[in-house]
Amino acid sequence: MSSGSSDYINKIKNETNRIKRRKQKVNEDNLPKPQPEQSSSLNRGNQVIYYHQDQERSAKSPEEKISCNTGQQTIDRWAPEIENDSSSEALVLQPPDTRGESFSQIDGSVTDQSTKDQTPPFRYPIRNMSNHLQADHEAFRKKLIDDVLGDDASDRVPMEKVVMLIWQYRYDPQVVKFMTRFVAKFAGSRDVFDGIEFYLPQLAHMIIHLEAEWDDAILERFSLVIAQQSLHFALQLNWILQGAIEDYQPELPDGSPNPSYNPLYYSRCIKLLTNIERCVVYRRPRSQELQRLYEKGKISKAEMHQLEQADRRFNAMQITQLDPPSSIHFGGKLMYKRAQRTACYKAKPWKTRYFAIEERMLNCYNSEGGTLKRSMPLDGAFIEEIKDGKYPNMFSVSNRSFEFRMRASSPEDMNKWLKMLGDDANTHRIFGHTDKSLYQTHDEAQRIIEEMTPAQRARYEFFRDERDFIRRLTDIAEDLRFLEPADRKTTAPSMMQTLEVPNCVYSPLCNSTDIFRRIHSTIYKDTRVFNTKERCPVIMYFLGVRGELEYKGSKDANMDIAEYMHVKFDQNTAETSIQQFNKDKLIESVKEELEIDEDDEVTNGGTKLPVSTIPESTSVEISRLKDEDEEVGVPDGTKRQGSNVWNDSFVDSSDPTGKAPNSPKKNGSQSTSPSNVGQTTPIRGNRHLKKFLRESFVNVPRSLALHLDREKSRRGSHLSNSSDFHSVPIVEKKEGAPMKKVYVGRTSVMDQNNQIIKGFHHQGEIDLESIDRAKQIVSHGESWAEKSFRMLEEAKNKPKDVQLEVVSLMSKSNDDLRQEVFVMQMIHYYKSVFVDADLPLWLKTYRILSTSGSTGLIQVLVDATSIDGLKKSDGYPAEGGLRKYFENVYGGPESKSFKAAQRNFMTSLAAYSIVSYLLGLKDRHNGNIMIDTRGHLIYIDFGFAMGMAPGHEFSMERAPFKFTQEYVEVMGGVNDPCYKEFERLFVEGFKAARKNSQIALGLVEIMMHKSNYPCFSGWRYGHGVALKRFEKRLMLAVPDDKIESRARALISKARNHWGTNAYDKFQKWSNGYAI
Repeated sequence: MSSGSSDYINKIKNETNRIKRRKQKVNEDNLPKPQPEQSSSLNRGNQVIYYHQDQERSAKSPEEKISCNTGQQTIDRWAPEIENDSSSEALVLQPPDTRGESFSQIDGSVTDQSTKDQTPPFRYPIRNMSNHLQADHEAFRKKLIDDVLGDDASDRVPMEKVVMLIWQYRYDPQVVKFMTRFVAKFAGSRDVFDGIEFYLPQLAHMIIHLEAEWDDAILERFSLVIAQQSLHFALQLNWILQGAIEDYQPELPDGSPNPSYNPLYYSRCIKLLTNIERCVVYRRPRSQELQRLYEKGKISKAEMHQLEQADRRFNAMQITQLDPPSSIHFGGKLMYKRAQRTACYKAKPWKTRYFAIEERMLNCYNSEGGTLKRSMPLDGAFIEEIKDGKYPNMFSVSNRSFEFRMRASSPEDMNKWLKMLGDDANTHRIFGHTDKSLYQTHDEAQRIIEEMTPAQRARYEFFRDERDFIRRLTDIAEDLRFLEPADRKTTAPSMMQTLEVPNCVYSPLCNSTDIFRRIHSTIYKDTRVFNTKERCPVIMYFLGVRGELEYKGSKDANMDIAEYMHVKFDQNTAETSIQQFNKDKLIESVKEELEIDEDDEVTNGGTKLPVSTIPESTSVEISRLKDEDEEVGVPDGTKRQGSNVWNDSFVDSSDPTGKAPNSPKKNGSQSTSPSNVGQTTPIRGNRHLKKFLRESFVNVPRSLALHLDREKSRRGSHLSNSSDFHSVPIVEKKEGAPMKKVYVGRTSVMDQNNQIIKGFHHQGEIDLESIDRAKQIVSHGESWAEKSFRMLEEAKNKPKDVQLEVVSLMSKSNDDLRQEVFVMQMIHYYKSVFVDADLPLWLKTYRILSTSGSTGLIQVLVDATSIDGLKKSDGYPAEGGLRKYFENVYGGPESKSFKAAQRNFMTSLAAYSIVSYLLGLKDRHNGNIMIDTRGHLIYIDFGFAMGMAPGHEFSMERAPFKFTQEYVEVMGGVNDPCYKEFERLFVEGFKAARKNSQIALGLVEIMMHKSNYPCFSGWRYGHGVALKRFEKRLMLAVPDDKIESRARALISKARNHWGTNAYDKFQKWSNGYAI
């Protein structure tokens, strides 16, 4: 036996023994907790302890934790986290100079004795902690407040720090309410709105798992305000809630009890979903009134945006304060049994259960008012009477996952149930029978729909059609999964051909600020199917339409999604005239509603602020988009003319200089000083805060006002250097442009004169001949620009006088994409970190949308193929590997094209090596790594992340990241300047990622809180283990002067690692992936 094999066997044995020791410790949970005198002293040196308070609160019983008393500190740890090494005495270890400002060490309150009684108490008691840890935690909070609201804050609203601030003060409702009102105030800026959508996973996670236990629906109200501004945002939140409902429903599709069932979260998600739908449909038409007043010169644009915000907030308050719907429902007793059996020899008996139709769900209780036993979504369900059944009055309710068979007591009762169930399942009504506005008969329900205004009806039908259309796309992937692989490729085009496309649907793989492209029809002949063992992803192509909506006598082909929906469903459906409205009366009514909104707010020592008075088809130019992969821009808030949704200027209209005044206006904002409570003093803060306070009815939470009014200098504190915790603008590809220009990217575009403008492929320093050779192998001889050009030429029944382009997406089923959404968010964040640090590290970010717990859509990566597909292509060299491929395609080693492609390979490899190590990305076989026509590597498929790997402890992927000898050869060997540059960029990128660790840690901790993600669940990765390991990989406990040597050591360890080679061989043997 070789020495390598012997070492591997010994590693497996050691790992097995370690697992046994860990499981043995788990079984010792019920042992008495050690007393202080039994605890050994811990030598911490310059290390601090990281508490996971939220994870401990979710424990089922106190016996699930092991408590160790260590002097001044009490450490409550989860037993699975205890290791037999010296570092296991603390969850996360870090020196004070780098860890003090890190994220969420301890959930404590303000330590200043002068403010102790004034700070709102947290819901949970604070652990005993050292004064040093209290000071570090409080300093981190101060830094967050200063960076968001302080005098020296930047001109942009840093959404990443706003989210962190909400999380830090998650048990202080006044701070949460203040911050959500603050963000909503500036949500009219494209940059701020992009930030809201980027951090939507974290916001939705907090809404579901935190706010369920709050007394007030603060975050829900905020989400409803934003949903009124963008229907796209409402749809994104809708799909997140759909997945959460599946997580927490009472039973699994096979009929077994759901171990994750949580009645609080389950009912919370259903209520949230219903409120969003109410908000979408019944949003008040006052935006139309305000727009008309503005067009007539009755009010200024600042007044219009301010009143729109007030109107949205009041509407959200009304929706969230409706009477609990559980008191009104349609229900009764039925005989019931499931169609599925636990075993073929066991008959399912009939049981009498109480059924109720509630919020578009069919709920089954053991008795009226009893325990919820199971639940079934009614959207798209099949309801039918069983006429030839064994028993009378039988009917069935089924969907893809569930099938219920029921018996009613009489034909009349059965018919009533069939009508009510069919109403919810077939007419696609947005509201369930628990809504007070709907009655218990089909006729009354239909009457409510018919009595909707045209604007309400339009929004209702759009919201319904978009959700149903996306569900049909994922259903195609699910239906193909059950066919033989040979039949899938022939069946898929016919399924796409018969797909019904509603009048106004679009691809949701975008932001609200991206260009709206309506899906007109399918391009079914080019449908592509991927055959795998467990699923059948399908690439779908559609004909997209731009510039068909006429507004104010012109068509804007670059109109973004939010503006399109505003014009489509609000402006063009307005039925009222300006003469019906009176400016003063309208403004006064909104002010009165605002006072109602704030009357129930607990002042908590804050100062009630007085409200200030409200301040006063032609020829088209073609312009090429810069390639989004070559040059990316940080959002700059560029304002397009004529926007009815966005107000990108933050300049205070009350100040002609555009700067915030040093003193308040005559009737401006005032605050409370900690040294002089009860007297009015000028509020400290940046101009955004001052503008917000002047124009809003708000309370300044004492815990925030105290920090703002303190001395700005932080002498003696390691947080005094603001560069240690600066904002990182999220990089977004911006397509917005003036109306007279049509921007063309990689996708070809057909203009209004039916002339096709070929897509632009920016190849950088690589010549066209090299790109042509690369596309023969990578893209099967046809680049995306050429393919989309051909599709536009061949498309039939094309609409006229509009611009057309090809819209593509991948539909997946039997796959939970929510973890991939989170990992891509982290990759996007690190891409922004590298851009902010001015490092030429290349990462490809693409859109992933999870539409449920098992379905979703993914953006198609064009002009790229997997390394596995590349090596199996006809043009790939038989010998010489990737190095020979680069030489054959891009020219000799000294050619300009080769060096450019080699650098593309190197910069992408360095970037993905960093994020692969930090995020613990595993399963890196050649089927999950792609390469494009310019030599960039692209990582895909993030089902194994945060250290979770196939085989878990027995995984062969032990290297920090994948770095094969083949990669080294492409860069010319370890002595080549390209390799030296790779090492330099890896070190500098790692330093930049480490420097910006606070936000990354925060994003992980929020999503880890009561999470069902595989990378955060179970005894291997749950209870803070994944976060602990992530922080360890960031090396925050390592002195700065040793980071470079540590980073270079990672490269040396990863290079040609035995585990990487072994895993590639295993994947070739098991799945046929090329090496």
